[in-house]
Amino acid sequence: MNNILKHLEAILETGSIAAASRRLFLSQPALSQYVKRLETEYEIEIFDRSQTPWQLTQEGEKLLESQRQIARIDRECRQFFADRRRLKIGEIRIGSTAYRTATILNPVLSAFKTQYPDVMVKIEEGTTEQIVDLAVQGAVDCAFVITEMATPALETCPVYSETVLVGLPASHPYVKAHPTRDKAPFPEIDFRALDATPFIIMHRGQIFHDYYERLCEKFHVNLPVALETLSILTVPALVATGVGGALIPSTIAGDCLAKNVPLYSLGGSLPENQVSLAWKRGRYLSHAVRVFINTAFQVLSPGGEMTRKWGFSDVSDAEPSSVKKTAETPEADASDEAVRTPQNGAL
Repeated sequence: MNNILKHLEAILETGSIAAASRRLFLSQPALSQYVKRLETEYEIEIFDRSQTPWQLTQEGEKLLESQRQIARIDRECRQFFADRRRLKIGEIRIGSTAYRTATILNPVLSAFKTQYPDVMVKIEEGTTEQIVDLAVQGAVDCAFVITEMATPALETCPVYSETVLVGLPASHPYVKAHPTRDKAPFPEIDFRALDATPFIIMHRGQIFHDYYERLCEKFHVNLPVALETLSILTVPALVATGVGGALIPSTIAGDCLAKNVPLYSLGGSLPENQVSLAWKRGRYLSHAVRVFINTAFQVLSPGGEMTRKWGFSDVSDAEPSSVKKTAETPEADASDEAVRTPQNGAL
């Protein structure tokens, strides 16, 4: 990371010169003088010092964004040359919600690190919307996103699908009248019968919040909100203790069953929740990133069509694939081992 970016982000994140100087192991006067030199050099005011904590001015935001772009270009350039030397070094940045980190990213990372133990993996977590934004900005190399929430600025490769289920407290009247099973397939629920049932929902910006609203509108039911949470991983325990019903991804159905949470199918009321690996169109994908993507396909969709369709099935530690050059990536000759992002749906 360049010094300008490192210093500005430290001040922005800590909110003051004093706190930032401690993080950077600099004296407060030295950091203050550094900022003043930058302001003199660029002939701008970087921070609005009248606010507490300090905030960037419009010019300061532009400077910070330009430094982030420079850092990304520098990182990609270094990785490009490392790829040509077949070095297992560098870093990859993966975007993911906390839920997907805990459920699907961990086994993928475990398999990836056996091939690339010295590659630094940085995980950026946030809500579903935030992860999409990170991918669009190019702040991560690739991200696990809900396919339907991806934008045209992203390439998306479906990795796996999960079913949306309904979990209810064991004491709910519907459960007593309609016993369920302790394994899939679960009986289909009449969603209208849940009218007035307290519900645990996700915060806005998460796909399961959207699903909750869609179902309420579709079946004309009122499900009063008992609790909002950022982490769907907490939901099984909340349902088990009787806080309310909830929409549950099939990925954590096992956790629900272990807590004796009755589960029901929505039938065709909602489509399957399709999850994709996504990255910014035209972005240079290093060999390490491509190995990560290939590993994700192999772990989550063993022998699946998507691996072959997107051309990642041939990516291995010994022989990275070569693909067409793009205007956004460094020039390379026919013998270049570097890897490019898919163009027009194919690698």
